[in-house]
Amino acid sequence: MSEDARCLICKRQEHEPQKDVILSTDGFVVRHSRETNILGYLVIEARRHILDLTEATEDEAAGYGALLKQVMALIRKLTGAERIYTFSLGEAVPHFHVHVIPRTDSLPRYFRGRGIMSYPLEPALKEEQMAEVCKSLRYLLKTSPPGSTQVKP
Repeated sequence: MSEDARCLICKRQEHEPQKDVILSTDGFVVRHSRETNILGYLVIEARRHILDLTEATEDEAAGYGALLKQVMALIRKLTGAERIYTFSLGEAVPHFHVHVIPRTDSLPRYFRGRGIMSYPLEPALKEEQMAEVCKSLRYLLKTSPPGSTQVKP
């Protein structure tokens, strides 16, 4: 059980089906976001209930950098994104998680840069779209040349 039984991320990791999970390591879970309709918008969640990386073990902190690089490479391969935004706030859900969002040419200018914070949460990504993106990302993960997107689980 998590240190904070009320934590949404802890509850999801313990009780919900993992069909949106792309990759899992000892320290982190990578899943496709259900918050918007941006294809390839991933979230890296700490397995343990920690607020930020200052509470991470040395192994978790070291693994995080390699994992973030891998996730960004996967997103770029899938979407062709020019930029990949990353941020962690932890205000609404105080459990370390990082949003990793592709910025493609199709994203309207007013949502670029800091504007991404005002991107609408509705409509959410359709289940079948998310399933297809997750399947594609898992395939890329398995078929990528060694070193290009690989992190040991």
